[in-house]
Amino acid sequence: MKHILIIGAGSVGLSMGASLRSQGMEITFLAGEHTKKAIDDNGIKRTGLFGEIAVAAGDVAAVSSLSELAGRSIDDALVCTKTTANETVAAALSGCRGCLSENAKIVILQNGWGNDEPFRRYFSEDQIYQARVITGFVRTAPNVSSITVHTAPILFGSLYGKDTVCMEPLARAINASGIPAETTGQLSEALWAKMLYNTTLNPLGAILHVPYGKLADTASSRQIMNRLIDETFLVMRHCGYRSFWETPDAYREEFYGKLVPDTRAHRSSTLQDIEKKQKTEIETLNGCIVRLARQHGLSVPTHRMLCELIAALEDNYV
Repeated sequence: MKHILIIGAGSVGLSMGASLRSQGMEITFLAGEHTKKAIDDNGIKRTGLFGEIAVAAGDVAAVSSLSELAGRSIDDALVCTKTTANETVAAALSGCRGCLSENAKIVILQNGWGNDEPFRRYFSEDQIYQARVITGFVRTAPNVSSITVHTAPILFGSLYGKDTVCMEPLARAINASGIPAETTGQLSEALWAKMLYNTTLNPLGAILHVPYGKLADTASSRQIMNRLIDETFLVMRHCGYRSFWETPDAYREEFYGKLVPDTRAHRSSTLQDIEKKQKTEIETLNGCIVRLARQHGLSVPTHRMLCELIAALEDNYV
């Protein structure tokens, strides 16, 4: 039986934990004290799309520090925190190598691009894997996650061309739990597809306080999103990255025709962060586009303005 450590018991982490436990994997969460108590007292639950999975108290473990895992053997560590925690998480995992099995993998399930960089300072490329997730999760209680929207399978892979066979047990288990999941040899393309989606929808939805579908309902917000898509394609091309669409127009056809309709009711994680008065992940989303554009002498004024607006919102509560 695989022993999976899930770092971050938020909406994504809780759903992954319930899904994997339902398929027989041993699950331990690294969580804050409040969430740990909720898990210890009540177990965890996944609700919403793809059916309900309830894991009883005592059938899943939670720790508040990695030091509590001394003497254990973790097969895979799933990083489900906000990207703002990556430096801390990477250093903590490095300091707890004794709890990782010889072939343990670090699997990053987050928004954004460049999330692997802090982990590469401590771990080799054959230890670091990532997943593209275009499924909407909302934590409805400290120990409960609801799947609200879905448009494409979770994709597990390597940015460095490493074999994905080691990711197949995770993908198979999540798929068997009801959430479509598989491995891919095109992780970079998949992550840039997610970047196109998130950088177009997340900050604008947060600023306007509306779900994704509302952004496509008005000509004015569509104009902003179209400019964001054009700017992201410009940066991708100059940096040598690719996704699954050759042109912005080809992407827009799928974006407005499938992706937004499938996730119409979802409120972005950026909006959820603002409502909770938490720091957002804007720096690994639109902020990443702005940094890459600056490095290549490109102009991305729409991305830059949204970053500044989100920063202004954060300044009011962080």
